Amino acid sequence: PGTLYLVATPIGNLDDMPPRVAATFGLADFVAAEDTRVTLRLLNHLASKSRWSATMSTRSTSEAILNRIEAGEIALCSDAGMPCISDPAEQIVREATSAASGSC
Repeated sequence: PGTLYLVATPIGNLDDMPPRVAATFGLADFVAAEDTRVTLRLLNHLASKSRWSATMSTRSTSEAILNRIEAGEIALCSDAGMPCISDPAEQIVREATSAASGSC
């Protein structure tokens, strides 16, 4: 199975971005975005060439992202703060964790 990286982004100032964020985007085969407009601005700021997906707001998109996780390394990017608290990524993280532990 693949790898899911959870990428927390700082609230407010792109210059507060830790170097590890750019490194994680560099490792990922694909970036799943909560909002592609925000994530594209971040990827451009970091000069990242990562490929990215549409928003994570629909069930079919979530299933597609889970399938991609099985095939490679995915960076799941939230708009502000850490994903899976109260955003669309919560379900993806829950299902990926279940699949990794063999309970799916």
